[in-house]
Order: sequence, then C-alpha cells, then structure tokens
Amino acid sequence: MAARVQADRGNRRQRILATDDRPEVLRLVDRSLSQHYECRFAGSVTEAREKLAEQEFDLALCDIQMPGESGLVLAEEIIRDHPRTAVVLVTGVDDPDVANRALEMGTGGYLVKPFWPGQLAITAMNALRRHELELAHEAHSRALEDRIKRLMDAAPVPIYIKDRERRYRIANRAAHAAAGMEPDQLVGLTDRDFMSPESERIAAASDQKILDGGATYEAEEQLTVDGAEKTFLTVKFPFLDDSGEIAGISGISTDITARRQAEELQMQLTSAQEGAIEELRASRQETVERLTRAIEMHDEDTGRHVARMASTAAFLGSQLGMDREEVLLLRTAAPMHDVGKVATPDTILRKPGALTPEERTEMQRHTTVGHEILSGSDSELLELAASIALTHHERWDGSGYPLGLKDEEIPLEGRIVAVADAFDAMVSDRCYRPALPVEEALQAIEKGRGTHFDPKIADLLLGHREQAFALRG
Repeated sequence: MAARVQADRGNRRQRILATDDRPEVLRLVDRSLSQHYECRFAGSVTEAREKLAEQEFDLALCDIQMPGESGLVLAEEIIRDHPRTAVVLVTGVDDPDVANRALEMGTGGYLVKPFWPGQLAITAMNALRRHELELAHEAHSRALEDRIKRLMDAAPVPIYIKDRERRYRIANRAAHAAAGMEPDQLVGLTDRDFMSPESERIAAASDQKILDGGATYEAEEQLTVDGAEKTFLTVKFPFLDDSGEIAGISGISTDITARRQAEELQMQLTSAQEGAIEELRASRQETVERLTRAIEMHDEDTGRHVARMASTAAFLGSQLGMDREEVLLLRTAAPMHDVGKVATPDTILRKPGALTPEERTEMQRHTTVGHEILSGSDSELLELAASIALTHHERWDGSGYPLGLKDEEIPLEGRIVAVADAFDAMVSDRCYRPALPVEEALQAIEKGRGTHFDPKIADLLLGHREQAFALRG
C-alpha cells in the first residue's frame, strides 16, 4: 500500500522541507538526509510558506523557536492545509506540554536539539513511514466508502445516516429523491430543512428514541416531504462509532405511498362493489316480495305460507353445512316454489273439500307452470327457484310428481323445501282443514322419512323441532 502511495507521487524521491533560522542546523539536515531524500530549506516561516506553495513535500521539519512567527503555527498550518505532508517538530527545549500538543496536533515526531544524524534519519524515516501508512489507510477508507456509496446508491429504497445533531452525513440517491433533492444536496441538512413542522416532529421523536435507548424502531410514518404527503415504512437503528458508542441514527425508509393509495382504492372499490351487491340483493328481494304478494292476492293461504316456509328451509340448509351465500340464495328462492299456482283456478285453490282426480291433476300442474315462469334466465336465483318449483313435490321413494324422481336424483334444494313445505302446511290452517297439532305434524314427518322425505333432512327437522317451529313467528 505504501508503494502505491509512492507511485501516486510520480516515483520521485521523497521531498523534505526543513525550516530553521540557524544555518548549521540546516547543514546538519542536508548532510544527514540528502543522500536518500530531496531536501529544501527555509530560514523563516514566511519562506517556508512560499516553498510549500511552489511544490508538494512529504515531510516538514519545523523548528518551534523561530524569530517572528512560531514554527508551531507553521506546523498547524501544514497539518490543516497540506494533509499529504507529514510534520516533525524540532525544539531546543524538551517541554512535556509542547510534546503533548504535538501529539494532539497529529505530528509524526518530536525532535529535541541537539540531535545526532542517525537520530534525525530515524525520526524522519519513521514520520514518513507513518504518514505513508496513514495516507494509504485514508485512501483505502475512501475507496471503501466509495464502494459502500455505490452499493447504497444502487438500492431502490432510501438509506441514510444522521449524526447526533440529526444532520444527514450519508444518504443514497433514493434518499435524495425522496427528499426532492439532487445527489449530495441532502448531506449536512436536517429534516427541518425539507419537512413540514409536524413531519419533522414525528421524525425527531423516533430519532430521539434511537439516541436515548439504542433500540430499533419500525413504523409506518405519514410525512409531508418537499410539499407532498407520503407514507414511509421506516426502520431506524443506532449507528455506532469505533468504540461502540451511539454516534447517530441509521435509517431505511421505504416509500409505500403508491401501495397504500392502491390499497385505499381497492377498499373503496370493494366497498362500492359490496354496496352494489347489497343493492342488487335488496332489489332481488323486493322482486320476490312483490311476486309473493301477487300469489297472496290469488291465494291468501299460499302467500302467508311461503315466508314461513322459506325461514325453515334456510335453517335446514344451514344445518346441512351450506355456506352463507348458499343459505341466503335458498331463503330468497324458496318463496317462489308455488308461483305456478297463479295459473290454478280459484275454484280449485279455495275448494274446502277433497279434490277430484281431474282437479288434483290441474293442481299438480303448478310445479311445471312455476318452472316455465322462472326458468330460462341468466339469474342464478331464478334458476334455483325454477328447480325448486319443479321438484318440491318429488318424493324420496320416486312416487312424487311431476317427474317421478327418487332419492338424490332430486336436487338438494328441492328435498329441503319438500320437508319445510310439508311441515308448515300441516301446522297451518287451510281452507279444507284446520291446522294439525305440532306433535302430530312431526309424527307425519317421521312417518314419511325415507319414503316421502330425504331421511337426513327429516331427521334434522325432528332433531331441531323447537327451533323450526319458532321460526314460524
């Protein structure tokens, strides 16, 4: 690494500037060092400044006791303004305070006169070697910092480091972009320089938690940056110095504004969709209710019966494991099971006695008429209602009508409505008979399980008789 520093200086011999007001000291330096180094000499601080302005030196030997300005002032200037030049202080008085000051200044050596040539050569060589290593270390550190900066700049999210005064010391391109700044403009600034007062307060509060306790902080923050409201997912953690002390705040802030806006829009769309669905359901329900009232106007018994039966059917469907939407669809479709009775003559519907075979055949037509009225639609509801209208008088043993279907050939919804319809009809007053006692109706359901009714559905009604009867209102 030292050889690389030497190469950077053009492979020239290392150059030394000796400043002393005593010519004999300068001659001693010349004799001791000129064989290995290129030496230049100055008899005053002013002359030394001139030579430093003319060319670069690798080492400056500065006598402290100079007439006019002190060589100590010159040494401080060289350390400050010529960082590539090592400094060795030369003094005629061995003063511990001066030695300590030289150490604090960062000089490469401290030489007390009188000194012998070997001592001077060793001191100069050590100072040059030490300074070469320091320069090499600085070059390595800069290269490492540049590499880290390139890696940080390649990151798509803001990454930054603040000092204890909350000034940005390192910030990648994404951090600058988030702040609305060009590269390197953010360094040296605080949040107050580009955030709204409220946003700066939020950022300061989380920063202080890091500085006080050293804990990791993670949260979503709503900040106004460069005049725009943004949402950041921020993670902050302590930035430690070489001794392990908290020297500042490291942070990674991902701008999730677009994602949150998309989520909010999705929520609005979902809400609007749910509203539309609810409106459609309300409209659908209104249509069913109006159709039911039309049936009621034609047959009062049927009109009151359908609403009660629908509640029982929905209850049985839920007990069979149907999901919420299926149960809701069944509840809405079930009241239309007898819609075909609009085509049945009043003389048959309201006849108090038994029907003749011809009248019974006409009555049974309400299943196919109902199916014709309701089928052929793109509506899932109407298609289900059509199926129920057609099959709710089919029997488990195949003796029902109009198709003579048996067991699971009968659609599930038709089997459910068959049980619910029969139960409610038996416990309701009809023009041709009074309502049966509940226990007698249940006995009829039990007697018909496996012949008239699906045994599983019949058992559900029998096992939940109290709930089923309570649903009648």
